[in-house]
Amino acid sequence: MPELTAALRADYGKELKNPRLNVEVKSFAPTRIYVGGEVNNPGEFVDVGPTLTLSQAIARAGGVKMMTSDDNKVFIIRRGPGDVPQFLSTRYDAVMWAKDPSTDVRLAPYDVVYVPRSGAAEVYRFFYTNLLQFVPVSWGFSYVVNNNTGVIPVH
Repeated sequence: MPELTAALRADYGKELKNPRLNVEVKSFAPTRIYVGGEVNNPGEFVDVGPTLTLSQAIARAGGVKMMTSDDNKVFIIRRGPGDVPQFLSTRYDAVMWAKDPSTDVRLAPYDVVYVPRSGAAEVYRFFYTNLLQFVPVSWGFSYVVNNNTGVIPVH
C-alpha cells in the first residue's frame, strides 16, 4: 500500500497542494484455483483475499484419495509470461507429515493443482480394464461333504 499511496500523492500533487490521502482495501478481487486428479471433490475454488496455499486448496477439494493418490509428487500448472504454461512439482506428503513446511507453496490465481494416481493404482487400473474384461476370472472353491450315506460333490 505505501507504493500506491506514494504514486497517488505524486499524481494528485500536480493538481493539489500537499494532498493528504489514505488507501484502504475494502475487498479483494476473487481468485480462482482449480484442483483435479486424485482428490475427493475436484473442481474450481473461488476465494476472496490472499490466494490459497497448496494444503488449503487440497483441503478444499476434500483431501487426497488415500488409496490411489501419489502425494509424493503434486503438480501445479501455472501460466507464465506470454500465457506459456509452467509445470511445477512439490511434495505434498512433506506437508502432511510435517517434514518440510516450505513445500506448502502459495498458489497464484488460476493455478491448476493436479494430484496424480499412484503407481500401484495405475497397475490395478491397467489390470482391471485390460485383463479382467477379456479373461473371466471365477473366484470360488469346491468342497466335498460326507453325510454318512456317500460322498456328494458340491460346486
